[in-house]
Amino acid sequence: MIYTDPRQAVEPIRSLLDQTQRILVLSHVNPDGDAIGSMLATMHVLRALGKEAIAVASSPPIDYCAVLPGFPDLLVYQSGTKLPACDLIWMVDVAHLSRAGLIYDEHAAFLNNRPLIIVDHHATNDGGGTVSLIQPQIPSCAEVLLDLFTALAWPISADAATCLYLGMLTDTQSFQTPNVAPATMRRAAMLLEAGAAKQPVIDAVFFSIPPSTLRLTGMAMAQLQQEDGIFWTVVSQEMLQAANADESATDDTVSRLQRVAGMRACVLFRERPDGTVKISLRSVPGVDVAAVAQRWGGGGHRQAAGATLTMSLTAAVDAVLPALREAVHGKQ
Repeated sequence: MIYTDPRQAVEPIRSLLDQTQRILVLSHVNPDGDAIGSMLATMHVLRALGKEAIAVASSPPIDYCAVLPGFPDLLVYQSGTKLPACDLIWMVDVAHLSRAGLIYDEHAAFLNNRPLIIVDHHATNDGGGTVSLIQPQIPSCAEVLLDLFTALAWPISADAATCLYLGMLTDTQSFQTPNVAPATMRRAAMLLEAGAAKQPVIDAVFFSIPPSTLRLTGMAMAQLQQEDGIFWTVVSQEMLQAANADESATDDTVSRLQRVAGMRACVLFRERPDGTVKISLRSVPGVDVAAVAQRWGGGGHRQAAGATLTMSLTAAVDAVLPALREAVHGKQ
């Protein structure tokens, strides 16, 4: 069942929680700050209710997430291992079970055989949970969770508030995205009033950039190309190795691409170790890059989306740019 108002989801979620004790908390592959912050906040809140909550990331999180309370309790899934036993699955910041990556690929039957709560803010979410709370107009999943926990009258500790604050801060790009509204600022104030550790989060996210990330950004920006408001560049495995950087380092490049004067849409093409290509798309209001990402099985938001293409870097550039031109300028 799909709900778009947290108050409507209160009783269905209470009913599921009354019947379960051990809860597995999951999110999407290559988890960002909102995913990890939302996972750990959910873990903290559920544990405060006396539940056994286990958070499992599908792949290693971004380095700055290590500042979050409860981070040492976060498990990172290893291929071929068993998932913890559970009565219920709670997924955050994700549209489909399949977006859990290897966790889903190797345990689809396990996941599909248990009640599922999905809390998300992606417009491409079609509600695959036993209970799905989806609010695509909300800038971050952390905010959707805060509204839900408030509606449920569940206590939010300082630790949970810190996790939600990081999720909100990173997904709104420090409150800069077009969908940030007064309600977002009020939620941020609520989290600070609940004891969120603002400065450690800010220091970790904005003032702890590894030198390897800057080296990679410089290499990527040296290859920047543009065409009528569209900007793009590529990051190869060779570049990652030369910079001694990991895949999460490309987030800095994406952030800088979308700040270029005159940008209407931008895309970073990142070669992955298995030969596939991850595209990260950003745009200004009025240009729907989620629709572009969906052509290759991806998704996200209208102004921020991504997908994985099973082709070479050169082929990916040749395939995506025409679709991006169409999104920006209309039919070609």
